[in-house]
Amino acid sequence: DIAAFEALLQENGDEVLCCVSTASCFAPRAPDNLEGIARLCAQYGVGHVVNNAYGLQCRTTCKALSRAIRVGRVDAVVQSTDKNFMVPVGGAVISGPDPKTIEAIGKAYPGR
Repeated sequence: DIAAFEALLQENGDEVLCCVSTASCFAPRAPDNLEGIARLCAQYGVGHVVNNAYGLQCRTTCKALSRAIRVGRVDAVVQSTDKNFMVPVGGAVISGPDPKTIEAIGKAYPGR
């Protein structure tokens, strides 16, 4: 609900560190409005992390993510390795538009 999210940001935006949205996960869940959320995060200076557990293999999801990155704020996108790359051990690929942000996340991760 973009209107409710914006109302929350207007009222409490200085207390919101980050928004976590979902591009893909177990069905039957529709993706969040990535573009709308990204625009609001850019407008209010709020970080934005996208859960893209299953979406890397879906062209529609990848296009929605690319558009959100172009028009708003997306700091990081987290993809599951076992769901997207069919590896036998779980893991994650973290990507995003700013290499410095991704490098900082990598350095903070204890399993690197």
